[in-house]
Formats: sequence, structure tokens, C-alpha cells
Amino acid sequence: MSSQEIDPREFLFDFVLYLVTCARLHLDEKPIYGAFRMIEGASRLIEAAEDLPGWDVDGFLAEQRAAIEANKARMTIDKDGFRDWLSDLARDMAAEATRRNLDPAG
Repeated sequence: MSSQEIDPREFLFDFVLYLVTCARLHLDEKPIYGAFRMIEGASRLIEAAEDLPGWDVDGFLAEQRAAIEANKARMTIDKDGFRDWLSDLARDMAAEATRRNLDPAG
């Protein structure tokens, strides 16, 4: 396995570890940090899927990951902008889910 490949077992453990520790941190943080951690988790999942055998990251998800990476830090300097961007992302994801469910062939 090359240094670029991800061992699915290690990825699974690391991802669950991330989610569990984020859940604990969220109990003592402002709610916006929970949103940040969830969006970071989504980005990490998409990134890992690019290297996992049998997983396919389509263009839509790749674009959303790029948008996440470009906007996630806004929560530290522009909370309203982060909230608006996250609302737009959720709307775009819901629209894509509808499109995929209505036309499963893509």
C-alpha cells in the first residue's frame, strides 16, 4: 500500500474517533463549533473516499468538499456569513438529493 492509500480499517477508526471526541467537545462549546466540526467531518469523509477502493467521489461531492475547505474557517471571523453559506450548502445538497432520487441514473 502506497503512502497515498488509506487502510479502510484505520480510516474507520480515525473517523469514529473524530466524531466521538467532537461529540464530547460539543457539550462544552458554543453551538457554532458543532456545525464546524460536522462540516469538517463531511470534508474528511469525502477526502478519504477518494482513496478507498470501491468508493466513488463524483464531481458534485468533489465540488462540495472544495467549497467546505474554502468556507469552513469563516465561522471564526464571519459567523453570519458562515451560517448563510452553510444554509446554501444544505439547500444545494437537498436539491442534489432530490435530483438523484428522481433520476437515479444520474
